Order: sequence, then structure tokens, then C-alpha cells
Amino acid sequence: MNDQQRLQLITAAIEEFRPAVQRDGGEIELVAVEGDIIRVRLTGACTTCSLAGQTLGTLRRRLVAVLGAPVRVLPAALG
Repeated sequence: MNDQQRLQLITAAIEEFRPAVQRDGGEIELVAVEGDIIRVRLTGACTTCSLAGQTLGTLRRRLVAVLGAPVRVLPAALG
């Protein structure tokens, strides 16, 4: 799979995941893909939620399933 196909799969997985985050008053945005590191920005209610780490873990498991390879999902700095 080339980089463009990989980026499309990552973007699609985040778009599928977004409604669940939005239902809880948050938002998620893809910021960067750097090798096996995927950086996302959580905003809204996610910025103060104690479960934000679990949200990132759930997204990571989905991305591993979609990509068929291990990845790390890390929060991007605000601003």
C-alpha cells in the first residue's frame, strides 16, 4: 500500500469514529501522519475528559485493524 492509500484509510477511519466523539461534545481532527505515529487533535469536551486516553486507544485499535500494522496514536498540541 502506498502513502496516499494509507492516508485515505486513516482519514476514513477517523471520519467513521468522529460521530461517537461528537456525541459526547468533542471533536477529533487528523493533524499528521509520521511513519507509524498518527497525531490527532481532540477538542471540545475532549480537552477536559478523563477518558480522552481511552478514546485514543479505541481509535488506535481501529486503525491497527484497518491498516493491518501497528501504529501509535498521539495527541497533537493545541494551537
